[in-house]
Amino acid sequence: MGMSLGQFISIRRKRMLMTQEELAKKTNVSKSAIAKWETDGGIPDRDNLYKLANILGVTVNDMHQIIRSMKYKDIDLTVNITPDIIEILESYGYKVIRPNEREE
Repeated sequence: MGMSLGQFISIRRKRMLMTQEELAKKTNVSKSAIAKWETDGGIPDRDNLYKLANILGVTVNDMHQIIRSMKYKDIDLTVNITPDIIEILESYGYKVIRPNEREE
């Protein structure tokens, strides 16, 4: 696919003739959250991903496929994540795979 989740959200929003502010209101987040997602400064948490999919008329699975296909070449995946961070991520519904239990 080659497009980032941010680009995808931005394109869908514009096709629906919605401003970032309007999408923010419908999603119940700040306009800066929308701007951050659209510039790939972050990925929406699970609840917001469901809201966005619903508003933008796509499936959550579509969005997950885009996230999976995004190139994370700029991110150092060997970084040491503290247990606190893992706990926060898991509380948002992310599955954290520790290096010693990597799925092959």
